[in-house]
Amino acid sequence: MWNIRSNRNIKRVYSHIWNTNELLVSFDDCGIFRNWYYEPKWKTTMGWYRVDQNPILKPNRCCIQAFISLTDNNEITGGLIVFSHTHLRFNELNNLARRSKDFVAIPSMHSILDRGNAIGKFIHCQSGDLVVWDSRLVHCNSCAFISDESLKNQSIDFLRIVAYVSMSPATFVYNQTLDQFRKKRKLLAQNNCTLTHWSTELIEASSSAFNLPKISLEKLDVYQRALIIGTNVDDE
Repeated sequence: MWNIRSNRNIKRVYSHIWNTNELLVSFDDCGIFRNWYYEPKWKTTMGWYRVDQNPILKPNRCCIQAFISLTDNNEITGGLIVFSHTHLRFNELNNLARRSKDFVAIPSMHSILDRGNAIGKFIHCQSGDLVVWDSRLVHCNSCAFISDESLKNQSIDFLRIVAYVSMSPATFVYNQTLDQFRKKRKLLAQNNCTLTHWSTELIEASSSAFNLPKISLEKLDVYQRALIIGTNVDDE
């Protein structure tokens, strides 16, 4: 994951979005769709409309999610579906917010989905593409909706692989000093912990339960270490 997180083109995009070079990278994970043509029970389920930002506690733009696609995404593989402009109607989700949770599941008949009449946009992308979206935007993953029976006989393990990555300004850190936050981030990085897409928070993901090998920060380069603590290193 560090090879992807430290791709300098990703930081250039986020520097343009946030108008700063002092960015914290997320310790996010990856997403995989297995080849269900070979084994039908592996097929990704449809739907699960969602946003990944609490509409009451975080009503404004404060996180831009993204993934790097390591495979081509199309109707045969399945992938990301977004509902255009729903981030502008974010306050309609206030009734669904649960305490401090950022994950908000959205019923298909909710008003923000026009009572089931909203039409999502499937995001076509190629291997190597960076796909970004506002965390307030309603989205979901979708299984393939066009079949390709020829895949039954092909030795393809995975139809879709994406690596999630996000960056936010170090100035967005709250509830503790930046020095305190940076010390904790270094420790989490050393322990190879997986966090959520919120790079300014220290929330471990469920996948962090796996016993992954520790990482020596000395094996990371200066640019990568800067992404851990949110300082700037010249891109050139």
